[in-house]
Amino acid sequence: MSFLRNFHDIVSNQTSDYDTKIHELLKFGLRIFKLDIAIISAIKEDVYRVEYAISPDNSLEVGTTFDAAGTYCIHTLNAKCATSFHHASESDICSHPCYLNFGLESYIGAPIVVNDIPVGTVNFSSANVSPQFTQTHIDYIELLAQWLGAKLLERESINKLEKSTETLKKLETVGKIGTWEVDIKEGAVYWSDQTRIIHEVDDDYIPNLTDGISFYREGESQQQITKTLEKSMATGEPWGLELELVTAKGNYIWVATHGTAEFLNGECVRLFGTFQDITEDVELRLELEKKKREAESALKDKSTMFAKVSHELRTPLNGVHGMLNALVDETNEYKRQEKLNLALRSSQTLLKIINEVLDYSKITYGDLRLKPNDFLLEALLNDFSAIYAQLFEKTPVSFQSILSIPKDCWVHTDEVRISQILSNLLSNAFKFTEKGSVCLTATAQKRKDVVSLEIQIRDTGCGMTDAFMQSIFTPFSQDSNVAMSKREGSGLGLSIVKELVTLMGGTITVTSKLGSGSCFDIKLDLVHGNAHTPLSDDVKNGDHLYENIEVLVVDDIDINRVVLGSCLETFNIEPVFAIDGEDAISKCQEKPFDLIFMDCVMPGLDGLQTTKILRAQQVVGPNTVIAAVTANTSDDDKAACIEAGMDIFIAKPFQSTEIQNAIIEANKLKYQHSLK
Repeated sequence: MSFLRNFHDIVSNQTSDYDTKIHELLKFGLRIFKLDIAIISAIKEDVYRVEYAISPDNSLEVGTTFDAAGTYCIHTLNAKCATSFHHASESDICSHPCYLNFGLESYIGAPIVVNDIPVGTVNFSSANVSPQFTQTHIDYIELLAQWLGAKLLERESINKLEKSTETLKKLETVGKIGTWEVDIKEGAVYWSDQTRIIHEVDDDYIPNLTDGISFYREGESQQQITKTLEKSMATGEPWGLELELVTAKGNYIWVATHGTAEFLNGECVRLFGTFQDITEDVELRLELEKKKREAESALKDKSTMFAKVSHELRTPLNGVHGMLNALVDETNEYKRQEKLNLALRSSQTLLKIINEVLDYSKITYGDLRLKPNDFLLEALLNDFSAIYAQLFEKTPVSFQSILSIPKDCWVHTDEVRISQILSNLLSNAFKFTEKGSVCLTATAQKRKDVVSLEIQIRDTGCGMTDAFMQSIFTPFSQDSNVAMSKREGSGLGLSIVKELVTLMGGTITVTSKLGSGSCFDIKLDLVHGNAHTPLSDDVKNGDHLYENIEVLVVDDIDINRVVLGSCLETFNIEPVFAIDGEDAISKCQEKPFDLIFMDCVMPGLDGLQTTKILRAQQVVGPNTVIAAVTANTSDDDKAACIEAGMDIFIAKPFQSTEIQNAIIEANKLKYQHSLK
């Protein structure tokens, strides 16, 4: 917009002659392109002649001639359009005579055309490397070249005036710039063709001043143009405005209108100016402003998250750290057990917060993915009922579960995420209900294509305010009317529940009244699953599972080996330890292992590379189970582990049940192999 305004001011200045305008345009071009040399040339019979020039030391004189083939302008003439480059030495023209002779790194030029014949060029150059040229730069150089062509045509002959007018129309079309004029005394209004095109009126439309103003959108735009015209007619002050306009076809667009007034004997006799459709520019600007607001909001959300998470992490960290310190000198076995239990509960709270933050991060970046599997729906809900029934036994709150699930109802969906939804909602009910009851109701109906699951979790807890209900699924939102002692947590649980339900194609609704409890209703349509036979009890729980099994633990960090080794001791397993990938390969060459716990990130050979070598070179047998034990838990990390040849993925910090499941899997393969 700035260069068009300046271009208009220069070429429409009635006090300047042709040569003055040329020099002003060249100087303006040098400022736009940030270059040193400006030239308008005439080219005839392969001779390049300097007609106008601006150079730092005025060494380039008018009348200087060159071989046209030895100038960069030969590319512009051949292309028949504007050409540019900003780093000649790094381009395919580095061997061009112009670069070899003058060392010009940057160039932008356009052909000057008269009667469709190139008669010269306007170009700007520099020995310095410039920033890359933009479409704005191309627009200006083409606009300047076309204006020069029109002026040359006008100067050649008055008889060629009509062709000069046609060139002006082309300029309007290229720049989407129309012209207009108002004869104050006669009351006549003139619009150029491009102005009519912008207003979307017929070619024979004859405007008047009142109609012209009525095209501006009612309200601020009409008021602003009316006041501006009145002020210009009174003072002669020129203007430039960006306003909304409604075309004859009812389309809303943005226009830039620039104008000035002409006076005769102190009386305003004429208004004239330019008119441009800038809808794309304004929409782009508005979109950038929107993106800026979104970025600022995202930054604010991240700051809120960091502050909130930092605060919430300190409580369980304090529990873990404080209790472990207290255990150092504690000799009373009962108190030691109490402090160990508190440290364990604190670590579980810490892990829950970390998992919620990771899930929220995945949701924010669109990386949250479902991992469907086949499972028995009744078994999952019965397990949750049993777990929370035990939790409520130690409270004055009664827990009831009403389940109406077909016993043979197998579904194919993400069992972990279903569990996460139930866990978050039941944990909230447990946290915010001090008396009364909590009820879990679930019904499932097997239909032709889907299993329709409806879950309701109702409590008689503290309830929620109407104001909080408006933002209940917004991250970090918490009800200020709830006692601070109950507000522990990341503030992400319900927002994650909402995202998970939506991702599964379901709905979640909530009703609540302050002081009277809350009710969450979830509806999900789940895909039918394939039934499979679980491991028999003798395979899952037999004592022989933990006997005569060879286990290798591979980790470069001492404490990780100690933690995993201690966990294995509870299953009466004494593992062999390896401190890195090469050590693991060496240990596997010495003796066979049934189960390998492999860290993924290690110096030298990492876990993925080590696993690939063990599998490719058959250092381990096909019945050896390799379990990844890693803090890298993204979907890409899991996929990489499977691709490398690992069988199980366990995220740090791990639960003992995950280690047990890995042992069961290894023993199952060993047991099945022994039967062959």
